[in-house]
Order: sequence, then C-alpha cells, then structure tokens
Amino acid sequence: AMASLPTISSGINAEYGQRLSVPLIKRLLKTSKFVIRPPTPILFEKCESDMLSFPKVCEYYNSETGCLGSCLFFHLCRRFVQGICHSETCLLSHDFKSPHNQHIVKICSGGIPMEAGDIIRVMNSQTSVTGLALNMLQHQTRIQPGDAEICVWNLVGDCGKGDTCPFHHLNLPFWWQYETDEGEWESWDTDSILILEKAYSNPIIRTVEIKVKDMIVIIDFPTMTILDGEYRVRRMSTAPAHASRHLGSLATSFHWHWEEVDNVWHEFPSCVTQGKHFPQLELPSHVIELAFLSGAPKLQFNISDSTFTLLFGGMQMKEEGCSNMRKICRRPIHRTVPHLAGLVSGKEDPSHEYYSAVEEASPEDWEFVVKQLNGSRKPTSITKMSSNIIDKQLGKCSKGRKMKWLFHPVVGKDAIALAQHGLLLGDTPREMQQYGSGVHLSTNVEHTLHFSESATSVLLVEAAVGDFVRGKATDTAPPVSHDGKQVHCCVNNVSNPEIYVFYDVQCLRPKYWITF
Repeated sequence: AMASLPTISSGINAEYGQRLSVPLIKRLLKTSKFVIRPPTPILFEKCESDMLSFPKVCEYYNSETGCLGSCLFFHLCRRFVQGICHSETCLLSHDFKSPHNQHIVKICSGGIPMEAGDIIRVMNSQTSVTGLALNMLQHQTRIQPGDAEICVWNLVGDCGKGDTCPFHHLNLPFWWQYETDEGEWESWDTDSILILEKAYSNPIIRTVEIKVKDMIVIIDFPTMTILDGEYRVRRMSTAPAHASRHLGSLATSFHWHWEEVDNVWHEFPSCVTQGKHFPQLELPSHVIELAFLSGAPKLQFNISDSTFTLLFGGMQMKEEGCSNMRKICRRPIHRTVPHLAGLVSGKEDPSHEYYSAVEEASPEDWEFVVKQLNGSRKPTSITKMSSNIIDKQLGKCSKGRKMKWLFHPVVGKDAIALAQHGLLLGDTPREMQQYGSGVHLSTNVEHTLHFSESATSVLLVEAAVGDFVRGKATDTAPPVSHDGKQVHCCVNNVSNPEIYVFYDVQCLRPKYWITF
C-alpha cells in the first residue's frame, strides 16, 4: 500500500515537488495522500509489528507413516483443531498438555500462559500471540500532561495510586506520540507504536515511514521530527533500569552504540579502530548509562595507550590526538509484547518479582512497632506492607550503611499504593521540608504527626543511612562533605540527628502504616 502512494520529490513532478515550501506541502497533505520523501538519499527500512508466528499441526503426525522424531509442530489431530473431531476413540492426540505439545507452547508463546482454547484460536489464525499478550496488558489508560515516565504498576495490574499517580498509565512500557497543528500530543495506534519501537531500537535505522491519519510520513529518529522538522515526535517509556529507583524487568534498559564509518554501528563494548590503533573497547553500556543519567557532560576513559571522551551534549566520541569525531547513540533494548506480558504473568505468587501485599500486623509486628514508639503513643491499628521490588531496592543500597527506623507522614489514603511505589521525592509535605527538597524522616513520632494530613496516622520506614552532613533549606541534592566525599543524606544536627533527608528513595522501605 505504501509503494502505490504518490510521493513528493519523486516521479514526473519531482523537480517541481522539491521546490514546494513546507506550508504548501502541509496544505496539500490535508486533501491528498502523499509520502513525504526528502530529495537526498536516506536510510529506510520497512518494519513490521511483532506478530509472532505460531506452528501448525504436524502433517507427518496426521499421515499414515506418522512423525518419525521430534519436530517443531503440534502432534494433534487436525480435525480436532478444526473443531470437527470429538471421538473418544480417535487414535490421534487431543491433548495440548502432552510433553511434546507443551514444549512447543513454551517455545512459541513468548512466556505468556495459554489455555487450549487460546492455542486453537491462534492456530486457526483467529488471533495471534501478540494479540493475546495485548489483552493481558489492557489496563487503565491515562496520559499525564508534560513529561513523565510510564507507571510499571499499571502495567502489572492495578496501580494503587489510581488517578493520583504522577506517571502515565498506558498498556505498554513504551509509547509514541506526534505533535498536532494545535501543539497537542496525539498517540499512534498500537500497531504503529510496535513498528516504531522495533525500528528505533536499531541504531542503523534513521528514518521510518509511518501512517499519520490519512497520510504516510517519514520520521527522522536523530531529530525526532516529521515533515522536515516541522512537527515533533516523542517517545515515552518506563524509567531507565539504572535510574534512581529499582523498577524490575519492566524498566527500560538502554544500550549505547558508536559509529565506525558511515552508518556502521557497533554496540559497547566492541572494538574501536583509529589509525594504527586497534584497542579493545571494554566500556560496558551500563557504565555509560550511569554517567549519562547523572547529568555529567562527558565521560573519559582509557584503552591501552589511547584516551577516549564521550561527549553527551553532541552525542560524539573523540580520541585524544585525533581530529575526527565519531557519533554515539543511546537506544532501548527491544522487547516483544508477549515477552512483556510474560513478565507480569503470575504476579499473585509471593515469589513473583512484582508481588506486593497489605495485611494486618502480626503480634510480633505489634510488639516491634510499640517498641519503636517508645511509649509515646498507643496505636489502635497497624497495617504491614510488603513488596518484593521495594525489598530488592533497599537491599541494593544497604551494604555498608546503618539501618534505622524512622517516621514519615502518611502519603495518600491507600496502603497498597505505598507498598507498590514506596516513598517518592515530593511525598514529604512542603511545610516539613526545612532541610532541603528531599524526603524528610524523623526519629520523633510527635514531630511527624504535626505535619501529617490526618494527624492520627504515620508511617514507620526502614532507612539505610550512610554518611551525612547538615542540610539547608535550599538543598536539592546531598551536598559534598568537607573532605570532598559525596554524602548519602542530610540531617538537622550532625552530633544528634533527629531529622534525616534522603534524595535516593531506594534507601527507604515503608513497612508499617500506624493509626492512633
């Protein structure tokens, strides 16, 4: 269908088409169907969405000779799959749960659970594995104004924060939108989003044809624009895997690439060839990603006798002593929809990565909480929160630090939201933020209740406390100590701290919701 459409800058009127102004092209597009192609050659690749193929019934198994060995087709009665064989005396298998057939399902399902009815519908081309996976990910959809990440808990199931969640609620961990004439953002359909994500994950692909309403345009990935830069394109995703919060397998992992010659890209780590040098470039992508996310303008590293510098502002790599610059780029690791759906399947299992729960505190929990309150108040109810994601998050940053139990005002009205998201920057009431903009926690429950919205409930939070200095109201990040070390948090009094301010929320685990 794309090839049959007329194009501007090609065909009989190519020379005239190249002289058309951008505003005139826009007016033409409102009444015509054009493929906008620039006059200069571009790298272009037609991509298809990830509709995974599914094997059919083994023909040899259904023949007189039978299948002589292991194969990658179902050993099932063909007439049973077609729905016309119901005989209990049929000599051919009607069992999808046989070892051979289960092995085929495991290979081809992409990790999602499939019942016999689902398998038959896929085999009869009534649906696809990707279609089944998309149905598993159909949750609330709500796009927040401005830039925000996609909420992983909405992908898992129901986000406890609901309409108060500061993140986008979408059905995929990536999303693509284009800018309209009114300056608003409009989303592509799901198939187009899958095509764009697959193409964008490959650094070789610079441009892709995609449909926008009744026309087909070309997206330029380096500039993230369409129509010769007149309209912007944006990609939204879950938070990066190496960002300040651990979000598990649904976080977006990025790989870094460098260009050897014109559009010949290599993934870090790989080889850099420069002049007579053939050093082995063993700078892992996650090291580059951490430097990029920290806001550093560049990253310098040595390989053999050569010094290289990655310049994030211009996305370039330079070798000391050489005049030429190589391009670098950051692209997400591509994941199919069935793979994503498989990540959230079985979330009710306590061992699942995204398992979270809220329950009444046990007698042992009551005894522990009362001890932390130190007789200052007597609770009327205690709710215990648990989350495998938050547990793993705290475990990653607790090594070498002292664990303390501190109090924080209750956030929201639902404990499951705290079990899922934990504490976020901005959750501390503004009037309590006396020593910076981070999350403020106190050793004094009365001080915390003073700033609590309900004045009858607080959170008991486990915190990993490292080095600290005295904070200031103007702080937006932990300052550097007098000896030049980066500290982990700030306090109100270094000699006898009662208030701790954290900017890394991975160090915090809300454990108990206490009501008085």
